[in-house]
Amino acid sequence: GHLGTRYSFGHMLWRLQRRYGLSKDVVAIVAPDGKVHLRGQLNLNHHAAVQVLFTDKAVRPAAQLHGLEKVITALQTQQAFAEVNIVGHSMGGVTAVLYLLSKPTVPVANLVTIAAPMNDLEVAQRSPILNWRLTRTGPEYAAPIYQQFQKTIGNLPANLRWLNIAGDLLIGGRHDGEVAINSSFAIRYLVKDRIKDYTEVVIRGPRAAHSLLHENRLVDHDIVEYLWQRQRDF
Repeated sequence: GHLGTRYSFGHMLWRLQRRYGLSKDVVAIVAPDGKVHLRGQLNLNHHAAVQVLFTDKAVRPAAQLHGLEKVITALQTQQAFAEVNIVGHSMGGVTAVLYLLSKPTVPVANLVTIAAPMNDLEVAQRSPILNWRLTRTGPEYAAPIYQQFQKTIGNLPANLRWLNIAGDLLIGGRHDGEVAINSSFAIRYLVKDRIKDYTEVVIRGPRAAHSLLHENRLVDHDIVEYLWQRQRDF
């Protein structure tokens, strides 16, 4: 996500390794010029994870998309794979959606988005919380990023499974302190009945703050259960 570091998902990956048998095989570092450096070796004989980091912490979504494409291409030189699962927090979730709508060579099988601003005016900067009402037919207003999704939604792969997680601090306004639930869940109108599964989850309470959702054990469990359809530890 915007201003993300190795710690953004680092602790979550450590917990998933310790408790659920995940293996963090590779750290992919994307330089401002788009060059990718891979630390580690991909092994697809287990639940392999790749952490993607951008040295430019304020990289925009379009550049993040380009970097993600290059990371997947670089990983293919280590070991071939036909599809990927993507977990993205905040702007990283928006980038993941841009990727799956770009008709990628390597499609997305399962997507997990966490506190992603799907219908915000600015998705790469801290800004006032936008909480546009969701009507029966869609959000009352469509931000430019949402309009971009609307134009390319026909590229959505029909066999995609998508878990969309949002946070509610329970202080009024239904938001996580930065992103409103209505923004994250506005995407439902575009994907409903188009894909294999679309599931929404709301995490509530103080631990549902925007920057704490990826430190929440409930989120850990939801991700593992959704990606690998397992209720218990491996």
